[in-house]
Amino acid sequence: MMTNAENTPENVLWNSLPMPAFITDGAGRISDANTSAEFFLNAPLRRLVGRKLKGVLCSDAALTHALLRAEKDHGAVFLNNVVLNAGLEQKDADIQISHLSGEESHLLVLVQLRRFGDNLGRGDTVKKAARSAIGMAEMLAHEIKNPLAGVIGAAQLLAMSASPEDRELTELIVGESHRIVTLLEQVEQFGNLRPPECNPVNIHDLLDRSHKLAKVGFASHMEFRQVYDPSLPPTFVDGDQMMQVFLNLMKNAAEAAGKDGQAGGVITLKTSYDHGLSMRGPDGQDTRLPLQVEIIDNGPGIAPDIMRQMFEPFVSGRENGTGLGLALVSKILSDHGAWISVDSKEGRTSFRLSLPVAPKGES
Repeated sequence: MMTNAENTPENVLWNSLPMPAFITDGAGRISDANTSAEFFLNAPLRRLVGRKLKGVLCSDAALTHALLRAEKDHGAVFLNNVVLNAGLEQKDADIQISHLSGEESHLLVLVQLRRFGDNLGRGDTVKKAARSAIGMAEMLAHEIKNPLAGVIGAAQLLAMSASPEDRELTELIVGESHRIVTLLEQVEQFGNLRPPECNPVNIHDLLDRSHKLAKVGFASHMEFRQVYDPSLPPTFVDGDQMMQVFLNLMKNAAEAAGKDGQAGGVITLKTSYDHGLSMRGPDGQDTRLPLQVEIIDNGPGIAPDIMRQMFEPFVSGRENGTGLGLALVSKILSDHGAWISVDSKEGRTSFRLSLPVAPKGES
């Protein structure tokens, strides 16, 4: 554990972090905070130590549940679009919580403040800027895909009359071109600013449909196991968008646990109900997120340096990975007011989604 009074290399690094950072004990009380946190809260460390992080930082019940989950699972939990206490200069932030290695009941909490333009959908100026930037990306993606189709076709024609050595080069051209097309298609998906069209949906129906699609495609070499809670009520989501989330996470699991198409990879689909979980949205209202969906694989786990930024675009732990699949998952869940957490270690990685229940009268 560090304190601002110690002039050690670890403490210098701790206080040089450009974002507010806290260490909490098993009861969610602050045991340390860096210089950025002191400036952000306009309070010295001595006034922060011993206080509940939730009371100091935000009134969102989801923070308490996230702290408990990170401590219980010894994993990482991510909270998007958290509304901080009204007295703070910046009100919106993303929060990452990680269990401290070697510390039985201490957690590291990092606060990434949202700057102007970070949150799509808040304010007309932000919306216009976002649409303009994403519209440009869509246009470029479309314009690049057209000539790429010609390149792929030409390379395939050349391969028909090429020598074995030259055919290897044409196959390389075709393979890399297809990879670029896939990347451009994922970029185009970010251009869909349509808000989710939410309806009451049976979450198990969505999981089963996604599972069947995965099993006849990218996850044909994987074993699937289902651990469902049959008593779950309907969720309130956009079914098509949520299937996209499930397919992206299953694809991620299949690539992690079923390397090179080898047998032995297992994907477990699990559902459960958490009565107390809720999150405060931008409108100040609490939204209950009791429906829990876990997509678990038995792969090698996620490297710690990747976990810290895995939901950011173009961050990937795989060779030739685009790094857009999980970023799209994060965007869709954020649009739904839902959230996602990750627990990863050797032999077990779990992505856990927390979703809303359909309003009474809608189901």
